[in-house]
Amino acid sequence: MDLNVMEYMVWVVEITAEELFKRDKTAAYDALKRSGLWDIYVNHYDTTHTLGKEYLLNEICEYFTKHGVSAA
Repeated sequence: MDLNVMEYMVWVVEITAEELFKRDKTAAYDALKRSGLWDIYVNHYDTTHTLGKEYLLNEICEYFTKHGVSAA
């Protein structure tokens, strides 16, 4: 994983933790990995890194709901 993708994924974990997991970055990371979103965002970095915070959070919430991933 190159540095740009790594920095982006750290940001995704941070915003997910802040919004859905009471700032628990480990729980957010685990949920992103378990749900498959981690791989989607890494593999499609060229597109997804251009999306805004609110868009991503809405997408993450919808994806988690659809795939039965519970937030804290």
